[in-house]
Amino acid sequence: MAQSENLPPSDQYLIYLRKSRKDRDTENETGITDTLQRHRDTLLSIAKSNSYGIAHIYEEVVSGDTIAERPEMQKLLAAVETGIYTGVLVMEVPRLARGNTRDQGIVAETFQYSGTKIITPERIYDPTNESDEEYFEFGLFMSRREYKSINRRQQRGRLASLNEGKYIAGTAPFGYERVKIPKQKGWTLQIVPERAEIVRLIFDLYTIGEMQEDGTRRKYGAYTIANLLNERKVASPSGKRWSSSAVKGMLSNPTYAGYIRWGSRPIEKRMHDGIVIETRPLKKDARLLDGLHEPIISREIWKESCDLRKSRSHTPVPAHTKLSNPLAGLLYCSVCGHSLVGLPQRKGSREWLLIKCPSAKCPSVGAPLQKIEAGLMEALHTWLENYSTDSASFTTPEQTNLVVHEKELSRLSNELATIKAQQNTLYDLLEQGIYDKELFRVRSRDLAVRSSEISNAICKTEMRISNERIAQENQETLTPNVEKVLDAYDSLTSPAAKNSLLKEVLDKVIYYKSIGGRWAKSDMKLYLFPKLQTIAHDR
Repeated sequence: MAQSENLPPSDQYLIYLRKSRKDRDTENETGITDTLQRHRDTLLSIAKSNSYGIAHIYEEVVSGDTIAERPEMQKLLAAVETGIYTGVLVMEVPRLARGNTRDQGIVAETFQYSGTKIITPERIYDPTNESDEEYFEFGLFMSRREYKSINRRQQRGRLASLNEGKYIAGTAPFGYERVKIPKQKGWTLQIVPERAEIVRLIFDLYTIGEMQEDGTRRKYGAYTIANLLNERKVASPSGKRWSSSAVKGMLSNPTYAGYIRWGSRPIEKRMHDGIVIETRPLKKDARLLDGLHEPIISREIWKESCDLRKSRSHTPVPAHTKLSNPLAGLLYCSVCGHSLVGLPQRKGSREWLLIKCPSAKCPSVGAPLQKIEAGLMEALHTWLENYSTDSASFTTPEQTNLVVHEKELSRLSNELATIKAQQNTLYDLLEQGIYDKELFRVRSRDLAVRSSEISNAICKTEMRISNERIAQENQETLTPNVEKVLDAYDSLTSPAAKNSLLKEVLDKVIYYKSIGGRWAKSDMKLYLFPKLQTIAHDR
């Protein structure tokens, strides 16, 4: 629903929609999935009865307990901060913030300092009114208490399900599928026969080994097993090539032996530079419980696998304290999609860092860092020349369709305002007896259809205006940044500084090379993905 530009700023309102845990539980129990639609209809009805002009509707489709995990909430707060909106319509106060005290404080202060009202079906909160402010803050506090209480109940429920042998994770391990337990709550696992055979093969190759020509058996490690599976065209869980890490993950998963694992990767939070950082370190003494599901491998094989992993383990090499690869996190293999890594070459080599794909037996050929850097600078220079030529039409607004689209938006907005007035007049004509019910119904339906068509046209026109402005901004901001990279890159000596500079203008680079060594001719190609703002398309 678009807002007419003729409306004064004081008549603009926003709508925020988000499903609560209670809504999701109700949907799971009843099978009804139109919660957001019902909430939208309710809030739009309030807006209509009070003649609120709705500028934008924010719909949170992801689940998140904090503001950082809710992108639409971040956009809403940014809009509220401007102070140009009179109020925000929401089903209830807890929909805005149920996170920690910091999040609640951010929400409360944003509405208070901007003077933006919070409108619910029950009441209107005015943050400039002291009693409303206290009531609003108390509502946030109580919602946080309720959130914690729900979390505690859920944790108790999970532990109870675990003790009963039920499977509580969202995704089944490769070789299984999640199935509902008949006539009771909860889930368990069911074996997928063709995939279970692959799991057994992996454990057999690791613990028993493969028969050799001389009659002996050779046990393989995860890297060799991944290569064998790829050579035999065995389908992987991801549908891509097998990697040693995928094999290791399966060999260390106790679910295959009939266990349920709990607390293997607990969330740990710590403060760094004023920002809360969450990590999930591996906990080796995780709790193992007997599951209801049928095991794919025996517990004897599982125990032997654990013993082998311990005997083959080694102390990891400490991570480098300084970045040595200026292309870290930017280069991706065109064959398998893996991020390329840097491998130090022999001592005394001028080309000291080789960039290559880490995937097992990937046919992609590596290249020295210096050659990739030179190719990247050349590609950036070519891209800059082409982009500057292609974007020449965006030099000034008069040379684009921006002015035309803005005039069209103004016309459509005026037409929509006229239709809204006609819709209000219909009720008067019905009450005065000028229109009978049938004529009122026909005229009301025609106006509603026309209103919907114009609203859609307004949305598309606003999108075209946004795209025109984005194209201009891309040229105004990205072009000088690319020029800066080309001017400064070779003069920098720190790999970290080079990496930071490249990430200002590039999202990623796809690397292709199938032939060519140090002295042979190379077919290396680099496909650049610059940091452009996304332009939307009509649907």
